[in-house]
Amino acid sequence: MKPWGFNDLMVTAAFRYCCGRQTYIVGCCADWLIEQWPNFADSTKVLIQRELEEEFKRDDAARERKDDYKPLGHDCDRAEWERVRGLWRPSKGVKITDKEQHGKRNKNERT
Repeated sequence: MKPWGFNDLMVTAAFRYCCGRQTYIVGCCADWLIEQWPNFADSTKVLIQRELEEEFKRDDAARERKDDYKPLGHDCDRAEWERVRGLWRPSKGVKITDKEQHGKRNKNERT
């Protein structure tokens, strides 16, 4: 049995639940996604990448319009998603440390 359920369903469900939240769960989810990224199926990575990039576009537009609601949450929440985005866009996102990339990051560390 696969640890993340049928077709990584639990990975997708966790990501979709956390995306757009404005609580501690965003940082926890970002930490987990970065730590476990090498273990996910390629199709799951593509789905997360596509959906997160769409959310960044929506968030950018909302910020440009100065909307109260922002799809990626407050600045601190968006910064956490930037860390996840750094998995496939290291020059655009926040740099992921070697420890994070290989799942050895101390949970109290911040980049």
